[in-house]
Amino acid sequence: MERDIDYVIAVAECGSISQAAEVLYISQPSLSRYLSSLENELGVALFIRTINGTELTEAGKLYVEYAKEIRRLRGTLKAKLREMQKSEARRIRIGMTLNAVSLSAFNVAEKVREKYSDCDVELFNLMSKDIPATLKEGKYDFAIGPDLGWPQELVFDKFYQDALILVVPERYNIEPYAEYREGFPLPLVDLRTLPEMDYILQDDTTAVRKVFDRFCQELGCRIEPKLQVTSSTIAIQAAENQMGCCVAALGHLAFLNHRERLRFYQIGDKNCSSAGVIRLRGKKLLEEEKYCISCIKKAMMEGEQEILKRIRGV
Repeated sequence: MERDIDYVIAVAECGSISQAAEVLYISQPSLSRYLSSLENELGVALFIRTINGTELTEAGKLYVEYAKEIRRLRGTLKAKLREMQKSEARRIRIGMTLNAVSLSAFNVAEKVREKYSDCDVELFNLMSKDIPATLKEGKYDFAIGPDLGWPQELVFDKFYQDALILVVPERYNIEPYAEYREGFPLPLVDLRTLPEMDYILQDDTTAVRKVFDRFCQELGCRIEPKLQVTSSTIAIQAAENQMGCCVAALGHLAFLNHRERLRFYQIGDKNCSSAGVIRLRGKKLLEEEKYCISCIKKAMMEGEQEILKRIRGV
């Protein structure tokens, strides 16, 4: 339909098929065939070919009158859609796992607004397992969460890593098994050498448990939990109540209430937990979104240092 309108208007304004063809960057025979096909489809002649050029018939004049109105409306529609797209770009909706929220939600929207005054950032907590569905539904522009081997239609861009931390109640003394190594903020422990202890672990649908199980598999050891819970927050609370040891990503320790009767150790000498941007494949990040992500990354790094200070009693 768009091509029909543009071609007919071009011929009407030029008064010549050959001149219109030059304006439209197509060959004259192609344009002539296209117009003949259109006239056959409409059942009326739009043009009269004369020795002086091409003139509109009465039907042609009516067609051009409405064609110009349609083209005007088409231009208005495109402008409105661009405005809508620009407006939507100013509102960034981000789904984030609880760990990411704890470290990055505070002041991120304010930081982005300082640079992009008309851009609003909305942060929503969600579970890792819900990320694929919510992104496909368009509920969020992108998500911030762990690397869990997402489906092929999603892309994961890692920007942050942290360690898995073993949180140990004071009733267990594993200091003899700990190694203090330069460059590591917490003492290191090897799960294979530790004495028998009770473990409170997250259930196997959670990101931390999946990472922990993968890590244990690499070590060739197996740890059976005394109790399984639904989240890292509950696991940390159980450790605080001296029920057993728990494992959490460093970022989760932002939810710690009482560190006095706990000890903290890094499991192994590698960062095991990672966070990044999860988005639909093919989605291009806007400048506002890229800046927002940089603010989140910076907040996570600063949050990590604050947590380390806290658990070390600095």
